[in-house]
Amino acid sequence: MANRFTQALLIALALPAIAVPLACLLYLLMRGLPGFDSNLFSLNLGESGFGSSQGIMAQVIGSLALSILSCLLALPLAIGLSLYSRLYAGPRSNSVMQHVLTTFQSIPPLVYGLCGLVVFVHLLGWGISLAAGAIVLAMIILPVLTLNTIHALERVPSDYTDAARALGMSPSRVVWHVWRPRAWRSLLTGLFLAVARTLSETAPILFTATVFSGASWPNSLFAPVTSLQTHIFYLAQEAVDENAVARAWSSALVLVTLVAMFSLIAHLLNRRRSHHG
Repeated sequence: MANRFTQALLIALALPAIAVPLACLLYLLMRGLPGFDSNLFSLNLGESGFGSSQGIMAQVIGSLALSILSCLLALPLAIGLSLYSRLYAGPRSNSVMQHVLTTFQSIPPLVYGLCGLVVFVHLLGWGISLAAGAIVLAMIILPVLTLNTIHALERVPSDYTDAARALGMSPSRVVWHVWRPRAWRSLLTGLFLAVARTLSETAPILFTATVFSGASWPNSLFAPVTSLQTHIFYLAQEAVDENAVARAWSSALVLVTLVAMFSLIAHLLNRRRSHHG
């Protein structure tokens, strides 16, 4: 009897966690799908704003450009820090590093955006630009990528590492021939999750990378971009314009689809890693 009561209580507590996101997703589909027309994914190469009748392909490309560039900036640093942690750092240094990374991971993205606004946009004079936004996003995902890479290397059986070192392998050969084959799936999993994370951020790029009008295509690293996140934010303010609100829902559905796609790829990679031991 007690077990049944406990089971029923756990199910009752779990239902809202499943039902609420599912209801939100169904509502998003109901509001967003009617706006999928032939013009939704058109590409406007001229000087255009975030109008309710324009296509969103420039915004999609802008969001992906920010995400991919930020990951390309953060990944080498994450790998370098994780290799230092595993190869050279002592227990005290590792403890300090873990604490610092965890602290930086807990800083609100809004704070990173304000710092980027002060340093990159104003102090360095880059202005609102793709480069400024990508660096700020890279700072946000660097702790996550680093911790994920450290944990991926820690999961490599120590027997393999000890055997390689006993054979006289240099640290670089241990990394390439022993750690890489067994950790690359975990690293890719973290990378795709980082892409999904950057696609979910709005405040940092709102301050550093994107504009509401006057730009549709980044012609250099120091040019502003448009993005789905700020596109939705802007259109949501136009509550009196039914076309703008409808386009906002359709854009939100596209953004959620992109985030879900990268998260699903990460999940599949993680399952393959688990099956391969």
